[in-house]
Amino acid sequence: MRLLIDEKDLALLLEKKRDLIGNKVTIDTIIAGVSFLLSVFTASYNDFLGIRGFGIVLKTIFCIIGIVYCLKIVKDVSEMLKNKYDHEVLFQDIEQLNMIQHNHSVVAVKDNSCEEKLCYLVYYDERWDCKLFLNYKTQNRNNEAALKEQVAADLNLNSDDIVCNYITSRVQEKYSVSHQEMRVYNHRLYEMYFNYIPDKFKKDNFEVNGKHYYWMTIEEMEKDDNIKEKNLEVVDFVKEYIK
Repeated sequence: MRLLIDEKDLALLLEKKRDLIGNKVTIDTIIAGVSFLLSVFTASYNDFLGIRGFGIVLKTIFCIIGIVYCLKIVKDVSEMLKNKYDHEVLFQDIEQLNMIQHNHSVVAVKDNSCEEKLCYLVYYDERWDCKLFLNYKTQNRNNEAALKEQVAADLNLNSDDIVCNYITSRVQEKYSVSHQEMRVYNHRLYEMYFNYIPDKFKKDNFEVNGKHYYWMTIEEMEKDDNIKEKNLEVVDFVKEYIK
């Protein structure tokens, strides 16, 4: 998982939680406190320079110091057990600072038989009112296998006939047309092709399960004003890494 965090936000979080981070009471501290108190209670102090009762006064002072120190240890242990702010809780707080709002996998399906030019499969997205590369929410585990299953289900294909390779990833800030706001995406780019292509897929455009698909070259996408306005960042991303 990739995180994008503002340095100032992280510094502010660590400043707020600095008193809770780390184990303030170690076993060595407890042993030292108890040992000091026992040694004071069992020690004998002689009068100093003939001052009568000075030894008792000195022992009393040390006993008070030992008791206060042990009470502080008890207080610190109690607060430590009550707060339970460990590394896992700290990591959760850091995760909440993550500026990446969406982890998406962009799938570049290639067709090398497209009139001697490399074509990619795109679909018309109604929410974006735009032709987009196939894209799916990134799974935390076995993402490539999940992508093959999702593409196979969308296109009525056998997942065994699909080859999927991870290329790279990039954090991008772009305008979300469907949400009408700037959003930060972590795009994982995958290259995909089919070992078997149905005849209907060999047309310039076709429809499967109510979704309209098109074969387009990068040049065609770059000339499409709608794609340029809404999704050029992703087109450039694919163009840079997939040849």
